[in-house]
Amino acid sequence: MVHYFDQHKIHELISMKECIEVMRALFKIASDENILNPLRSKMELPEPANGIMGLMPAYFKPYNIMGVKILSIFPDNHKKGLSSHQGIFHLFETETGQLLANFDAHTMTEMRTAAVSALVTDYTALPNAESLGILGTGTQAYSHLQAILLVREIKSVFVYGRNQENLNNFIEKVTDLYPSITFTKCSTAQEAANASDIVCTVTGAKMPLISQKGLRSHVHINAVGAWDPKNRELASDIVLNSAVIVDNYYAAEQQKGELIIAANEMERTPKDLIEKSVFDLVSQNNRSYQNMPSVFASLGLGIEDLAFAYEVFKKFNKEQKD
Repeated sequence: MVHYFDQHKIHELISMKECIEVMRALFKIASDENILNPLRSKMELPEPANGIMGLMPAYFKPYNIMGVKILSIFPDNHKKGLSSHQGIFHLFETETGQLLANFDAHTMTEMRTAAVSALVTDYTALPNAESLGILGTGTQAYSHLQAILLVREIKSVFVYGRNQENLNNFIEKVTDLYPSITFTKCSTAQEAANASDIVCTVTGAKMPLISQKGLRSHVHINAVGAWDPKNRELASDIVLNSAVIVDNYYAAEQQKGELIIAANEMERTPKDLIEKSVFDLVSQNNRSYQNMPSVFASLGLGIEDLAFAYEVFKKFNKEQKD
């Protein structure tokens, strides 16, 4: 029987701290000769439906595994009390192509996205960073807060959200979860970003939320929310004046709006704006960007989902044997 790992079982088997280390191990060996990671494909639904179906396959040669995430993205779901990201991940072995297990894609995406942001933050943010800006109040806001706290000793968090009710609820919940941290509501995204050593943008914004004006000279930004070539959370001046890190060169050049739009404005190519990949940082233990502005132009990769699923699957099998 093929096992299905739901939200509760996934959280039972893997912690955020373990997830960060899984991503670190992945990017030490995830060079091009070890993986296949095709661009995600998407199907945009016609009106009146406001939704997208995405497909993200990946293959990891060292472990003889492959997988695919099928994801629905409906931005208006928050009005109905539902996650905007829902779907399933299928894990296969590559000797016979047999299906090994299925996973709740929402939980997987929630955890591995924040874990990779925290991993990059560990290499690029000021070592003694104490302040964090969170732009957005959805699922990724909670998971990014949890993950960043594992790599830096944060004392103050500045939060911005467009919906006041959601912002108030977020502040109330995280204050209870982390009573030793000071949480401050901000009236603008720029206010939150300017007060912070580390910034996480985790919104559905299509236009820039923040510009370079007033940002700290060493700020590290995890730009997570925009993954469409037409959308961006950061103004071009931030991208053009920061060391830009990507999870994958080709995917970022084709699909990351922050890079594509800034490059078009300067009559350059997105490739010209990229400093390093996460693989470069981790495999070289490169921490040379900690005292300068940096941006992680996050897209999320199928290979990250695959590494996550395989780790959960291994831990489950060990649990069964024990």
